[in-house]
Amino acid sequence: MKKLISLFLIFSSCAGYKLTQEAQTAIDGFDTVANAEKILVMANTAYETPAFLFDSKKPGPAILILGGTHGNEPAGYEAALRLLQKLQDIPPANGKVILIPLANRLSVENYTRRVPVPKGIDREKGNLNRCYPGNADGLPMQQMAWAIEQLVRKHDVDVFIDLHEARYLHLDTPKESIRDQGLGQTIIYYPNEPSSWLTLNMLDQINETIENDNYHFSAIEEPILHSAAWWAGKELSIAAFTFETARILELQQRIDWHLKLVEIVLKESDVW
Repeated sequence: MKKLISLFLIFSSCAGYKLTQEAQTAIDGFDTVANAEKILVMANTAYETPAFLFDSKKPGPAILILGGTHGNEPAGYEAALRLLQKLQDIPPANGKVILIPLANRLSVENYTRRVPVPKGIDREKGNLNRCYPGNADGLPMQQMAWAIEQLVRKHDVDVFIDLHEARYLHLDTPKESIRDQGLGQTIIYYPNEPSSWLTLNMLDQINETIENDNYHFSAIEEPILHSAAWWAGKELSIAAFTFETARILELQQRIDWHLKLVEIVLKESDVW
């Protein structure tokens, strides 16, 4: 694990994005996380990454949170790494939280959206968020999706959250941009009852804290096909979300919004 950490720090400083000190400190502490069980996902491979299980040992919902699905969306994994520290300080009062801060670790190291795939293979097979449902015998990101699905099933997850960013504000997107670029400041939810209820609560509470109406969050139905939230909502009928901030805005503010949305879910679910 120490080798993994040192490699991460080398890559993160030379591949287009330098981690904040808070994030680096969180990674340095991966081997000593308090109040949690560390689970290695895709252990003993180049894609190995830790998941952290914070279990109150009391009845309550299970919530799984992903950061680092796309390595060029730093607010998501920066927020997840801060959440790792916060959960050590304030562990769940009920239920459990499973946190995977760096789901696609190699794409984070290289500040890319995907990992490479063999020549002639659809490049989206290197995009973790287009590989659900996963395949235990597939390409690396298909294997990672499969491994995440096994965690979801094993812990009977009730709420699935994937932290992302987009290039533009959803309400101010250039006409020539593609859909994925214009999702900033949105909660993308799977259209079912548990997702809808939490979405309304999140929108009400977070938008009250945002003075500039242009930066308000809005809701979009139906996560993109073969994404993590799409799979969780469709396959398991659970609350499933992709949170998107806008990369044109200031980093710390984007991190704070991700953390606020997660906090709302944890409190509304009576986990905190």
